[in-house]
Amino acid sequence: MRIGTLSQALWLLVPLFLVAFAAGALRAAAARQAEPGRRRLLQLLWVLLLLVGTPLWLFAAATLGLI
Repeated sequence: MRIGTLSQALWLLVPLFLVAFAAGALRAAAARQAEPGRRRLLQLLWVLLLLVGTPLWLFAAATLGLI
């Protein structure tokens, strides 16, 4: 993988940081929930966001020619 310019690097990395930030926000929200069912749902969502969101963005970046 070769990234030539700063803008190419930003186009690749900023969406990954957004996915990670959203997952962290879901994780923090899950930790604050008193209701077990809602806490499990939020825990499931943050794991799925990391497991699905990151590879999906990398596939999209490869398709768009960013990688």
